[in-house]
Amino acid sequence: MILAKVIGAAWGAREARLLDGMKLLEVRPVRLRGGAGVQEIGADLPDPDLAEDTVIAADMLGAGIGEYVLVGHGSRIRDLTVGRAMPLKEVVLAIVDRATVERCLVDSGAEHP
Repeated sequence: MILAKVIGAAWGAREARLLDGMKLLEVRPVRLRGGAGVQEIGADLPDPDLAEDTVIAADMLGAGIGEYVLVGHGSRIRDLTVGRAMPLKEVVLAIVDRATVERCLVDSGAEHP
């Protein structure tokens, strides 16, 4: 799953029949800054760094531009949420009001359980 910011909507003059009524969002994944530490993410906080690449995700929750969302990826997520027939594998699972992300650096020389 990825934490991402909605930067736009996607639509086409012609779409696959299975997309009828489905909202498609253009999202950019959040990139964590710097090294170890805690990063707060929320609509009332300064924007985090965003990835250059965008992802198109199916949205059944009604997220809007500027909101943060949790996006699941993969056929299993899609099958359980919007159905096997959906031609996308990225699905908005939650609209995120605020998130606290802790990033820790791993010493590559140490053994980890």
